[in-house]
Amino acid sequence: MNKPVDLLLHDAEGAAWSQRNQRWLTQRLAHWCAVIEERADGADGAEPPDDDNDDDFQPAAWRVRDLFGLSAFEAELLLLAAGIEIDMRLREAVAKALALRPNEPVRLPLSRALAWLPEAHWDALSPARPLRHWSLLQVDIEGGLAQALLRIDERVLHHLTGVTACDERLLGVAQLEPAPQPSADMALAERIAAAMAPLRTPLVLLANEANDAAGRRHARALAATAFAQIGMLSLWVETASLVHVDARDLVLLARRIDREAALSHAGVLLALDSEADAAAVLRLLAQLRSPLIVLGALSPLQLASLPARRVLRFSLPPPQAGLHGRVPPALQPLAQRALQQFHVEPAVLDQALDTVAGMADPTEAEQALWAALREAARGGLDALAQRITSQASHADLVLPPFVAAQLREIGSQLRHRQQVYGDWGFGDGQARGLGIAALFAGESGTGKTLAAEVIAHEAGLDLYRIDLACVVSKYIGETEKNLARLFDAAEHSGAVLLFDEADALFGKRSEVKDSHDRYANIEVAYLLQRIESYRGLVILTTNFKSALDRAFLRRIRFVVQFPFPDEAAREQIWRRQFPPRAPLGAVDFAALAKLPLAGGHIRSMALNAAFRAAGRGAAIAHDSLIESARAEFAKLERPFPESRHGVQS
Repeated sequence: MNKPVDLLLHDAEGAAWSQRNQRWLTQRLAHWCAVIEERADGADGAEPPDDDNDDDFQPAAWRVRDLFGLSAFEAELLLLAAGIEIDMRLREAVAKALALRPNEPVRLPLSRALAWLPEAHWDALSPARPLRHWSLLQVDIEGGLAQALLRIDERVLHHLTGVTACDERLLGVAQLEPAPQPSADMALAERIAAAMAPLRTPLVLLANEANDAAGRRHARALAATAFAQIGMLSLWVETASLVHVDARDLVLLARRIDREAALSHAGVLLALDSEADAAAVLRLLAQLRSPLIVLGALSPLQLASLPARRVLRFSLPPPQAGLHGRVPPALQPLAQRALQQFHVEPAVLDQALDTVAGMADPTEAEQALWAALREAARGGLDALAQRITSQASHADLVLPPFVAAQLREIGSQLRHRQQVYGDWGFGDGQARGLGIAALFAGESGTGKTLAAEVIAHEAGLDLYRIDLACVVSKYIGETEKNLARLFDAAEHSGAVLLFDEADALFGKRSEVKDSHDRYANIEVAYLLQRIESYRGLVILTTNFKSALDRAFLRRIRFVVQFPFPDEAAREQIWRRQFPPRAPLGAVDFAALAKLPLAGGHIRSMALNAAFRAAGRGAAIAHDSLIESARAEFAKLERPFPESRHGVQS
């Protein structure tokens, strides 16, 4: 049996191999212990015992020898260093031979190893030789190379003894993926595996057109499945952890990753993440020697900077490509549109389809499927922004016809975005300028947020309000990271994003006087870049359009000015505040409309009057509304208009 040590399963075969490996290791160490006890100061080496080669059994020590190209002397040296750590008798024999004091740490000197072991050669500890290149041994050479003290690396020691382990120095950087579940794109996984199998160090580029978090998870699972098809695990590398790693440490990190991949019989898997330093990722790729799958695309110039490898390119099909045979014919158009909007993993789609499988009403099934995928696609966005639930429609808006037409046009572009950019090809070859950005300007209470609710509700999408105070950070670079997390999470569902009071961030750019001014301008540029590439709708609101930099306005597709409602509009707004079930008394709406307040304030006054009426056990009367109006004006620190304005107190 020649099963990779770290892939051993808890079965009879694995247990038998483990016992045999332990027996072999014990016998090997006992031999060297006897040699050292007999020749504590001898200069002649001794031949190792014959291996038990009656079948295909290969001990872990010889697998390490073959993996890293160790000479016979280097392999025995590694074994002797391991024995000092795990075999009490051998450690005592070495301590006696070295005349060490009691409790003094036992380390193996190179000079003694050269005397005790056969086929010795001085260059075994050269930095170019495997023992030091792969950090299989820790070497203390303060006293000179001849007196160098050796200690086996802990991860290698566990491997030699057949213990499943991981390199603690890779925590947060690289981790072994669990065994993958069967992929919905098994045919593609098998194609990738078949292309990799004959190659020693392939480089697979797996492009994902969606390029969102759900798509990346799907691609990650598919890549792990492809590695599993050729009998390998997947070692996932967190590229975001490379941001602050300098060039020298990156070389050492790449070696450690390659070593872990070799010991675990794994291929390396990583993604070109937006949060990662692209230059650092390329430097890492240039150093890695393991079979490699990269989630993302590399340009010809980037590939030219990498060592010569056989490059294999594959594209992950869009989720809707696998709908045939999984979705009833009546639901296929809706399911295809839903998967274009909501990027979810195949397993989530299957769960949603199971939910609607027994529904007889096609309309009800369509609504349930859309709702299920919409909920599943929210991802982690709820933790980053406030979701606003609304049932408002265009009928609830009181706006001039031109403004209402602008809002309907925004909703139309949002609904037909895939058709124009995808089906008709207007988005081919473009990564920027495909998002829809709208600026809603107007005084507080003029209906900007309500309009955003209407657009999202009519499109069947979630609306999230982003608090800029939680996004903008005083620490350099943190704002961009916060925005990256926000937009990456939003890409799952293409939700409508509402940035309230955007003038706080999009104000006129300041003259660069110091590093903080420069980075403040960089933050704004980064946000505009993400807005332009976002596949959904981003709405920015401001009370002061004049405070915005005109350069920003040129990059916004829609600018909607919400006017202060005139008297006729205010009367309509007043009348719409009271539900049919509300006990409404005699109210002079024409008189109330003379109060110069916008819709948000009218809503507040109507609610306060309703609570006053409920407290009195009476209907909502005109007097209650006037009391609420007086309180609202007092809150705004404005004088209340008396009877000369037509309002009777």
